Amino acid sequence: MREVTDRALAENLEAFCTHRAHMYRFLSRCFEVEIDADFAREIADEFSLVSEDGELVESFALLREEVKDLDEQGLEKLAVLFNRAFFGMGPKTAQKAFPYESVYTSAEGIMMQEAFARTVKAYQEAHCAKNPEFPEPEDHVAVQLAFMACLCEKSAGYLREDDLEQAERSLQEQIEFLETHLLNWIEPFLTDLKESVEEGFYWHLASFTLEFLVKDDSALNEVMG
Repeated sequence: MREVTDRALAENLEAFCTHRAHMYRFLSRCFEVEIDADFAREIADEFSLVSEDGELVESFALLREEVKDLDEQGLEKLAVLFNRAFFGMGPKTAQKAFPYESVYTSAEGIMMQEAFARTVKAYQEAHCAKNPEFPEPEDHVAVQLAFMACLCEKSAGYLREDDLEQAERSLQEQIEFLETHLLNWIEPFLTDLKESVEEGFYWHLASFTLEFLVKDDSALNEVMG
């Protein structure tokens, strides 16, 4: 990691990690369950993206616009799309986007394969645990995104405590998890999601998620360079 020479730089890195945790929590929630009215209002009116990247800001703005003034009928439509895309509920011919790493990385294309076991091991080694109330397996995209948020929060805490060695280790863990897990399968998954929903909130969520993850990986490697 680039040498942290003063407190101001450490505080900037802490803010960087804190905002990234915020974004990863947001993305995790988007993929975890259907959007309800409260979350739709939060996205449209309260949630903010802090970035100097114009393309990323524009992509997020398009996502927010899709839930602005969303009525009950609109929420029901999103719920139908969520269940059709992620759980295969609907016409057999409809495109599916099953949100599990194992489905996209195993030869059989089924759940609970090697990626699942490696993900569980990564969580255990980092002392992070899946929300026990969430019934899906550990290689579900929402859980992997929540794990990244956990690591970001850990890094921010280490930086507040001036524990640069632990902060560096945590940042490196984030790069490794991004590159060996999320970025190893997220693009084909999100491509399937776009084909499944064709337009609207989840289409823009797919675009933003991929762009954010790729650029976050680049930013992390720059910090550690």
